[in-house]
Amino acid sequence: MQQIDLDGVRYNLPERWKDVDLERLPRLIELIFLTPESGKMYHALIQLALNIRPKVWRKLHQAHFSERLSETVKRKNAEVLHLLLQQLSWLFTEPMDQQPFESLQVGKEAWLLPEPEFVTMSYGEMTDLYVHLNGFIQQQPAGDERLDYLVATACRPRRAQGYTTDPDWNGDHREVYNEFIVRDRVATVSGLDFSLKMAVLLYVASTFKDVLSRYVLFDRPSVSDATTVGIPDETGEAYIGQGFIRNQHLLAEKGIFGTMKQTQAANAHEVLLFLEEHRADMIVRQRAAEAERQ
Repeated sequence: MQQIDLDGVRYNLPERWKDVDLERLPRLIELIFLTPESGKMYHALIQLALNIRPKVWRKLHQAHFSERLSETVKRKNAEVLHLLLQQLSWLFTEPMDQQPFESLQVGKEAWLLPEPEFVTMSYGEMTDLYVHLNGFIQQQPAGDERLDYLVATACRPRRAQGYTTDPDWNGDHREVYNEFIVRDRVATVSGLDFSLKMAVLLYVASTFKDVLSRYVLFDRPSVSDATTVGIPDETGEAYIGQGFIRNQHLLAEKGIFGTMKQTQAANAHEVLLFLEEHRADMIVRQRAAEAERQ
C-alpha cells in the first residue's frame, strides 16, 4: 500500500483488494459495480478508497473545486484527481481472487469463505457453486435466488471443536458441505447486505476463472459461457453444469474415486487433475491408433 499527501495530510492508497478493510468494502463494491459512472461517483470512490472523513473531504473539495477558483487552477486540480483515479483503476480490473474478508457475519455466526484457489473444496461443492454462479449470471431463474444459494454454499460456519485432530480432516475449516443444509439457510442469506453477497460472488467467480484456466479438460466449462436450458451451446452443455455432473457419474461408474458420494467428496483439484491426465492419455491413444491405420 502506497501513501500520498493531500494538503499536508498523508493518506493510504490501496493497491489491491486485501488493502481494503471490511468496513469500506461493501460501499466500494456498490460504487464500482452497481453505480453508473459519473463525476460524483468518481469523487465518492476516491474519498472512500483513501478513507477520508466526509467533513474533511468537503473541505478538500471546496478548496480545490470551488466555483470561485480560476479555470486554470480547477483544470490542474482535475488532473491530480485523474491521476488518483488511474492509480485506483485496478479496482475495475483486478480479479478478487483473494478472500475479500475471512468470514461473513450471519446473525451471531461467522461463516467462513472458501480457501483461496479452492484448495480444500470438494468436487461436489465446486459443481454446485458453478451451477449457482452461472445460474445467477444468466438469470435462470430471474432474481437473486441463485446468488443466495451461491453464498450459502460457499460460506459456512466453522466445524465443531477438535476437527483438526481428526485423521480424516481434509483441511477445510468450514462445516462439511451438505446441499440440503444449504437449502435451509438460503432464506437467512437473502436478508444479507447485497454488497456483501456481491463480494462473495466476485471472489468465487475470480477463483473459478483462475482454477479452471490451470487444467485442459474435455468440455471444460467457462464461467462466462452462455447456456440456454434444453438447448446445447457451443460447449455441448444442454444445461448449466452438465460437464461437471456428467463427470461425476462417469468417475463413479468407473470407481476412480469410489461411489458417487465419494466422488462428490473428493478434492476438486484431484478430480480436475485426473480428468486432465485422462484427456492427455486419450489423445496419445487416439494418435497412436491413427498412426497404425496409416
